[in-house]
Amino acid sequence: IEVIFFSSNCKFSKCEKPFCKDDPSILQIGTAPNKNISTLCEALKGIACKLVIIGRVSSDIREKLRRNSIDHEICEDRLTDEQIEQRYRESDIVSLPSTLEGFGMPIIEGNSVGRVVVTSNVTSMPEVAGDSAILVDPYCVKSMRAGFLLAIDDDQGRQRLIENGFKNVMRFDTQVIAEEHYQLYKKLFPNLFRGRK
Repeated sequence: IEVIFFSSNCKFSKCEKPFCKDDPSILQIGTAPNKNISTLCEALKGIACKLVIIGRVSSDIREKLRRNSIDHEICEDRLTDEQIEQRYRESDIVSLPSTLEGFGMPIIEGNSVGRVVVTSNVTSMPEVAGDSAILVDPYCVKSMRAGFLLAIDDDQGRQRLIENGFKNVMRFDTQVIAEEHYQLYKKLFPNLFRGRK
């Protein structure tokens, strides 16, 4: 079995931004139950930060944000790709502590812009993130909290992950994916490709 990823087709570009250690902005894209915002609220309790949530938020989650004293901003309007990219640019940390993802596009988008990513160690996320993100247990508040604190406190580690992220994005580049398919077809059907480069 050979695994070939699909092309992410991510058009977001690198954007330098000094990391705000005193009050980092944490970007959370999506609010479906698998996005695990309830556990995220518990994990961020007592950490000086601003949680920016893109998506519709239930009254239960609003209450959880209030109860855990999480400074937050909720954007429920539908955003254009340009507006979403701007949110990534304004953030310090990209949050994706999901319990389930088919892929995990915010990982690649965060990598592309140059932000440290905190994501889960389950389903597709470790495979997509590679060595470009902090992996946490999405079912464990302590693990998740430790991941965000590491993203905030470890300057060298954070920079290393950001640099790894730029390399990680290249794994999903359209040309790279096309070449991987081509090489696989050559291996499967050598007679069809005889004499071709």
